[in-house]
Amino acid sequence: MLQELAARTDASVWAIASMLFFLGVWAFIAIRTFRARPEEMEARAHLVLEGEAGAEIPSGPERDA
Repeated sequence: MLQELAARTDASVWAIASMLFFLGVWAFIAIRTFRARPEEMEARAHLVLEGEAGAEIPSGPERDA
């Protein structure tokens, strides 16, 4: 039944196209990651720790108050 539905609606074409799109995006991200400079990756790794401009992250006992 599913094979008949897939044959009538060209669902197999969309399945193959979506898989090729996924593989293309995955390959693009993988290549860009491996070609990135170490300094750039280090800077991105610390973005979360920097916080917003002008905002200070409380530390120590005053954080609980």
